[in-house]
Amino acid sequence: MANEIEGLDEVIARMRELGEPRKVKNAATRSARKAMNIVRKAAIENAKGLDDKDSSNRIWKNIITKPNKTKGYGYLMMRVGVKGGARKYPNTAPNRRKGVVGQTYETGGSSKNAGGDTWYWRFLEYGSATNSATPFLRPALNNNKDAAESEFKRSFSEELDKEIAKL
Repeated sequence: MANEIEGLDEVIARMRELGEPRKVKNAATRSARKAMNIVRKAAIENAKGLDDKDSSNRIWKNIITKPNKTKGYGYLMMRVGVKGGARKYPNTAPNRRKGVVGQTYETGGSSKNAGGDTWYWRFLEYGSATNSATPFLRPALNNNKDAAESEFKRSFSEELDKEIAKL
């Protein structure tokens, strides 16, 4: 959701009043997490219908909200995703050149995760050569963009008020 949010003139004035970019970014991170948790909850509901009843692995238990690394204080990114990923490098030309085809690499997928090792979630979300896609993350974001944006506006204003009150 790489959108610019309009109508935050009074919030920008309070950001300037606060003065410290680190405190502003902390408030924005807390607010973005609250906003993206709306999308996370929708993704969990979507994924519950996709889980195989015979398997002990549960994709919905591995859906998380986490901040992504950015450079500088003026940027913020919050992601909703699934712990785990592909296990082996596929047989592609760049991987053949590097000599890594078939080798394993570190993923977030582990049987120690709450929902088990759900490395296969990508096949459900994006499909494969033999299976059609059954997305659960993308519709969660598309259907909740407005709610997440309004929650961010409300929460960010509230968080800035808390930080200003501490001064």
